[in-house]
Amino acid sequence: MLLETLKEFDWQNEPQRVRFDEVGMHVIAKYRTDFWCCARYDFRKDDGHFFFSYVLGDFCCDLDWSFEAPGAFDQCGIMLRTDVNNWFKASIMYENEDTPMLASCLTNAGYSDLATVPLPQGITHVWYRLKKRKGCYIASYSLDGENYAQLRKFYLINDEDDVKVGAYLCSPQRDDFEAVLHGLTLS
Repeated sequence: MLLETLKEFDWQNEPQRVRFDEVGMHVIAKYRTDFWCCARYDFRKDDGHFFFSYVLGDFCCDLDWSFEAPGAFDQCGIMLRTDVNNWFKASIMYENEDTPMLASCLTNAGYSDLATVPLPQGITHVWYRLKKRKGCYIASYSLDGENYAQLRKFYLINDEDDVKVGAYLCSPQRDDFEAVLHGLTLS
């Protein structure tokens, strides 16, 4: 990953431990971090780590994460935000050690939903793509970095021309979840 590319990015909720090497950006999530919103029960978690850049208009964001030992509900994926009540995230997530799934969450007006797709066991590297075309967002994923499958099409109720997009990481139930961001391109 070219460090020059990352100069346009910033952190929301910067993690305590980040390091770079020839493989990529190694990030360790803080304990009990997450992005989730349920206005009905007045429950909100907005303390996960989000490495983002502002984008105006249509875009395509590609990134890929790998990890070694995920715990329950650990997440590393792609995120889009307009504000605290309107955002999207997609990531691999394990409910337990044997059940990987690709989870996507759309939050509109303070309410998060959750959709999942089962994945083969042993998945530790996922590529993500998020595109915006004429107000419509299309999220896709790949398990080999070449063949992408559409995960979800969606709209944001409070969409804006200027949005934040990038990589996110969180660990709702444990300490020291480490993932490596290998690539991040935004066009």
